[in-house]
Amino acid sequence: MLVFLLLFSFAGPLLFSYSSGETAINVSQQFLPPSPSHLLGTNVLGQDELAQMMIGGQAPIITGFVATFVAAILGSAVGLVSGFGGDTLDSFLMRLTDIFLSIPQVVPILLLDALFQSSTRVLVTVVALTSWPVMARIVRARTLVLRQMPFMEAAQASGARALRILWRHVMPNMLDDVILATTNLFVNVVLIMAITTFVGLGLPPPWNWATMFAANLAGLFGGQWWTVFPPGIAFAVLMLSVSYLGEAVRQALNPQRAREARQ
Repeated sequence: MLVFLLLFSFAGPLLFSYSSGETAINVSQQFLPPSPSHLLGTNVLGQDELAQMMIGGQAPIITGFVATFVAAILGSAVGLVSGFGGDTLDSFLMRLTDIFLSIPQVVPILLLDALFQSSTRVLVTVVALTSWPVMARIVRARTLVLRQMPFMEAAQASGARALRILWRHVMPNMLDDVILATTNLFVNVVLIMAITTFVGLGLPPPWNWATMFAANLAGLFGGQWWTVFPPGIAFAVLMLSVSYLGEAVRQALNPQRAREARQ
C-alpha cells in the first residue's frame, strides 16, 4: 500500500502527462462525476480530481517523513542521554520532556501562525519540535532496561566508553522498538498536519490531500462524494500502511518479543 501511494504521488505525475485543461480552473466542468475522461471526476473548480490527487500526495508524504525524521532523531538522542547519563541529567531531561508533553501541539502552531505567515517550513519545524517527547520516553525506558543486562555490565567493566556502548550495545538492541515508535510517530505527525491544514493553519497551497478534503467538504452534502472520499481514503491508507510496515519490521527484527507482546 505504501509503495503504491509513493508511486501514485511521485511517479504518477511523470507517467501521465496532464494537459493544462485538466489542472487549470474550468468552472464549466464543475463537479463532473467519474467517467472515462475523468476517472475521479472534477472538483468545485472544474479540475481533474485524479490529477489533483497525484500532485496532492507529495506534500503530506514529504513533510510527514521530514518532521518524523527530525522528531525521531531528537527524541532518540534525549532518551539515550537521559537513560544513560545518571540520575541528575535524567531528572532534568524528563522534566523538560514533561513540559513539552503538557503543551498541546496545536497551541504553538496557532502562536506561530499569528506571529508569522503560515508556511510549510514553519509547520514542519513546529510539529517536529513538539513530537519528540514520546520517542524520548520510549527510548529512555528501553535504555534503562538494557543498562541492567549482563552484557552491558561486561562492556562497562572492560573500559568501553559511553559512546561506544551506546552505539554498539544499546542502539542495536532497541532498533525494533525505535522503528515501531517511529512509524507510530509518523502517523501522529501526518494526523496533526491534516487537522491543522483542515482548519486552515497547516500546509499552504498548492493542493494537498488535506486541503482537497477541506475545500470540497461542502460538496459531500450536494452529492459530490468523489471530491471528498478519495483524499480521505488516501490519508487513511497512508497512515495504516506505515503503521503495518513498522509492526512487520519489528516482528522481523525480534520475533520473540513480538510474540510476547501479542500474548
